[in-house]
Amino acid sequence: MSTWTVWSNPERSEVALVRGEDPPRFADGTPMPDVEISLWKIEAATYEEAAAVHHLRMGWEPYRPVGDPEPCPRCSAMFYPEGSGECSCGHPSP
Repeated sequence: MSTWTVWSNPERSEVALVRGEDPPRFADGTPMPDVEISLWKIEAATYEEAAAVHHLRMGWEPYRPVGDPEPCPRCSAMFYPEGSGECSCGHPSP
């Protein structure tokens, strides 16, 4: 399981779902502006699972993962190679 956190601005007009407990950052390491309020933590095995919980808590329509699920070559669990590409066993897609 991984910890995911949801961050927002005060108006909740901008939200970010990120792995870990630190505020969201750009690829260069600088903090994202206007998303400094932590809304909640989610314990989930994959991004798709965390996104599904996040959508429910925000009152949005159900999360729809990208692509079709396929069996993991390592453990046979279903995962979304076109989406996060990560299985709950930690195996990345090729």
